[in-house]
Amino acid sequence: MNKSFFITLLFLAITPAFVCGCNFHKEAVEKGPQAFPYVSVPTMLTGQEAAEYAASHYWNRYFDSTAAWNGISDTLIGGVREPEMTAAVREYLLALWSVPYDKALKAQAHLMSLAEASLEQDTAGHIYDWFTSTMESALWNPLSELRNEGFYIPVVESILSTRRTGEHYSSYYQQQLSTCRNNAPGAYAADFTYTDAKGRLHSLYETQSEFTLLLFSNPGCPACRDIIVMLKNSPLISAMVQDGSMRLLSIYIDEDVAEWFKGLSDYPEEWITGYNQDLTIRDNLVYDVRAIPSLYLLDRDKKVLFKDISPNMLMLQLERL
Repeated sequence: MNKSFFITLLFLAITPAFVCGCNFHKEAVEKGPQAFPYVSVPTMLTGQEAAEYAASHYWNRYFDSTAAWNGISDTLIGGVREPEMTAAVREYLLALWSVPYDKALKAQAHLMSLAEASLEQDTAGHIYDWFTSTMESALWNPLSELRNEGFYIPVVESILSTRRTGEHYSSYYQQQLSTCRNNAPGAYAADFTYTDAKGRLHSLYETQSEFTLLLFSNPGCPACRDIIVMLKNSPLISAMVQDGSMRLLSIYIDEDVAEWFKGLSDYPEEWITGYNQDLTIRDNLVYDVRAIPSLYLLDRDKKVLFKDISPNMLMLQLERL
C-alpha cells in the first residue's frame, strides 16, 4: 500500500468528512442495520485539537445506542454491519496514530471502559469480545500495518480485569501484556552490545544522534530486503542519515554469524551494522522481537518513540516529527 494512501487515511482523522455526525436518535431507532454514528467534533476545534477530541469521543455515540439496537448477529455488531464497523475501527486507529501517545492511551482506556459497561446488557459479551478480537488483530498481529503494542495494552488489561478467560488464556494474555510493556513507548530502550564486521564491540547507547532507527533484520530474508530497499530509497531518511540527525543501526540477533557476513553487502555503508554476539536480545528477550524485520525509533536519550512500527507508519511519523 503506497504512502500517499496512508497519508490520506491518516488525515481523515482531522477532516470534516471524518468528524461529521449522523442524525441518529436512540429513541427513534428501528430494528435492522444502522449507520455507524460517527463522532461530532465541535466546530470551534481544528487541527490537533479536533483530532484529539475525535479520538477520545469516537465511540461514545455507538455505545450510547447499542442498547436500543439488535445486539449482535452473524452480520451485525451492535446494529451496525460488520464491514462498517471494521472501517470505523480502522479510522479510529488512524486517529490514535495522529495524537500524542498519552492521549491515545487514554482514548483506548475509555473505549475499553465503554466495552466493559456493555457487558451489563450484552451479558453474553458478544460486542465486548468483538472489540477485543478486532483490536488484537489490528494492534498485536505483527503483520498488521497499524500494529502498535502500546495501544494494545489497555485492551489486554481490560481482558484480564474482566476475567472472561480461562486459566490457559489468562496466561496467554499475561504474556502478551509482558511483551507489550517490554521497551514500550516512553521507556528507555534496553541497552545491548553488538559486534561489528571488524570484530569491535559496541553498545546501543554509544550511538549519538537526535534519532536512532533500530532495525532487527536477517540477511537473505525477503521482507528484510524489501525494508532495506525502502529505507535506502527514502529521501527523508537518507537526508537525516547524511546530516547526522539519525543513525540507522541494523542488528542481527541469531547465531549464524557466517550467514550475516554473507549478507553485509545488502546494507548501505553509512548504516551501522552488527550482530548480537551473546544472543541476549533473542534468548533473554531483552527485545521481544516477534517477527523479523522489526523497527524501533528512539530519541536522543534512547527513549522509545515507536516500537515495532510498520515501515509505512514510520515514514508518516517521521514526516510529522
